[in-house]
Amino acid sequence: MTPAADPTAHFVDKWHRREPEMALAEVFCPPDARPVFRAWGALLHELREATFELSDARVTVAKTQWWAEELLLVSRGAGRHPVCAALPADLPWAALARAVVEQASLDQRPADAAQALAQVAPLAEAIAAVEAGVHGHAPPVAAVSVNLLLHRLPHGLAADDQARLPLNLLARHGVTVAQVAAGQGEPLLRDWAGELLAALPWPAAPSSLYRRLRHGFDRARLRRLAAGRGFDPPPAPASLWRAWRLARAG
Repeated sequence: MTPAADPTAHFVDKWHRREPEMALAEVFCPPDARPVFRAWGALLHELREATFELSDARVTVAKTQWWAEELLLVSRGAGRHPVCAALPADLPWAALARAVVEQASLDQRPADAAQALAQVAPLAEAIAAVEAGVHGHAPPVAAVSVNLLLHRLPHGLAADDQARLPLNLLARHGVTVAQVAAGQGEPLLRDWAGELLAALPWPAAPSSLYRRLRHGFDRARLRRLAAGRGFDPPPAPASLWRAWRLARAG
């Protein structure tokens, strides 16, 4: 008999295309923990996409409302989406549902890095609270906030929120977001990466494997961007070596 297809595979693949280093790192996750590891990563990708990355505001409203309803169903053990099946019900899903809807409606451009981090902090706090139940440890809210802002790049440069680039950086460098998106804003992006690096706390101890990996990979991506080496993650061998070190750190 042919084994049934994994209903989460499509969503995990979408996540891995955006975060290929997490696919490499999965080998260090114990097999019995991988369903939850994959489900949480795929869910965060879906929520990030619905909240930040849809081109039509009406679609964003509809999609985030759908996800808000879904997260409330998860809290009752009745989730419909495949990535929710492996996640526990007795967690603060309602707070995450509210944060997703509220974040999607935010249209104020941040004046500086502090305001950019403050704007995403309510969503980051809700993610951290649920993650504490999913993986056993709450990540620092600042680390989740930096992660959300980092992963607005480069796709968000052409979006309505313009990747949440602070206005003071645009003024300092005398460029528009359109120019940055067209490849003319490398000095600004180096400065933005440096500010996000400065805001990224070192991992709390103890911490979950998922968050240690994501934190280490975010730091590596930011260092590359700050050095003018672009948005892509480090090459696969470097990511695999980093994942091994981060897994052993637990």
